[in-house]
Amino acid sequence: MVSLKYLKQCSSVKNLPTFLDLNLKYKICTDTRKYHHPSVFVAIPGAKVNPLDVIDSLLEHKCPLVIYQADAENEAKAKTLATKYPSTQFVAVTDSIIFLQELSHHHIVEWKKLRKKNTIFAISGSNGKTTHKEMLSFILNAIKPKKIIATEKNNNNHLGVPLTLLQVSDETEMVILELGSNHPGEIKVLCDISVPNAGLTTNIGATHLEFFGSEEKVFDEEGYLYHAVKEVTQSEGFYLINKDDQFLKRFEKFKGAITYGEGPDVMARISYLENGAQISFNGNTLNATNSNITGRHNKLNLITCVFIAHHFFPEYREQIIAAAADFRPTKNRSEWIEFEGRPVYLDAYNANPSSMRAALEGFKDSVIDQGLSLDEACVVLGDMNELGDSSPQYHQDLGAFIKNLGFKHVYFVGRFSDHYLKGFSQAAGRPSTSKFKSEYRDQVLKKYRIHFIKGSRSLQLESLFDIT
Repeated sequence: MVSLKYLKQCSSVKNLPTFLDLNLKYKICTDTRKYHHPSVFVAIPGAKVNPLDVIDSLLEHKCPLVIYQADAENEAKAKTLATKYPSTQFVAVTDSIIFLQELSHHHIVEWKKLRKKNTIFAISGSNGKTTHKEMLSFILNAIKPKKIIATEKNNNNHLGVPLTLLQVSDETEMVILELGSNHPGEIKVLCDISVPNAGLTTNIGATHLEFFGSEEKVFDEEGYLYHAVKEVTQSEGFYLINKDDQFLKRFEKFKGAITYGEGPDVMARISYLENGAQISFNGNTLNATNSNITGRHNKLNLITCVFIAHHFFPEYREQIIAAAADFRPTKNRSEWIEFEGRPVYLDAYNANPSSMRAALEGFKDSVIDQGLSLDEACVVLGDMNELGDSSPQYHQDLGAFIKNLGFKHVYFVGRFSDHYLKGFSQAAGRPSTSKFKSEYRDQVLKKYRIHFIKGSRSLQLESLFDIT
């Protein structure tokens, strides 16, 4: 529930009716399909549909307030609707999205004042943001049901972040907020909105280079969260510094920060177990195991989330560890599925050079751990998108990398398949995803005991299995 009193603090608001009761609180809705009375409806202009043209059903149910983006056309529409539906009040704003950003900012600032322990835990980084968010929210919801709000799916942008914050209620104790960016300056905008008082930057890699140009600039962008937490909390806030990352290790420790990694010069030291990982800090040790995840990168993600949960809720130690063991990856994202009797590692959501390398190394470990040989394994790799002018070289380098890992039965799909093949030292090209689907199902699947499928979202590689 969000108080209408914040409307007075939003500079984007053009007019406030004198008879509007600002002491009331409502939920905020931006999707007519998900409207539940009574809620305030914020009309966000679409590319093809003006929401003011499709809100009659809301108004018939006496929606108390509609916020709309002011222009000549909308002013006329709002005036007509206000006459037809006198139970609803209409408030014009200069920009609907900026209004949501302002509203969510004021709402979350007040929420943080309710209790000292209220936490905005933000996550940035090139890889593993969503996995960290899913793991941490799963663990915390197991011990604090209905007290945790987390980013839904990957709604981590200039609109998704405000909508997440606007779900926060007085009962909420922690918000797990994923921050996404593919252009310089976006993380700063999201931090300014959410004022995080704790956080983690997972790692820095070759992501969105089409827009950033270099990993150094990716570091400047994703690493902004470090500076935000430090500033918001006057260096008191909890922030994890990954000392194993060649960029993030540059960050100097501040009072509330904790360094972690495998090296000897860290405060929280990571080591790996057969089905999980261990972290040692201040003479205490936490272990987390999970047979549903693959690869050192996911073991690191898991133990990091256990450590975060334990930091904020140490009294729930045993429940935290039990919840970690029960976590399962979300659909199409680093998950094991079984298809026609074959185990398949499927990640059809995202791909970049660093995530590809980590996943392939983890898959190789899984093949060996299951007593299989690499001759019995099949690997299907799709394009890695948004890598800019260096895309061909990144694909060629990964082709060489997978060859050096020892995999022999490899299929490359997409527009960069020839570059993959060049690095893999193979001359023949591969078909498009749609053509490869029938070939894979009819000729490839049953030839091998275990399979690996990974590529960028645009290829929709889950279609190889007719799943959605």
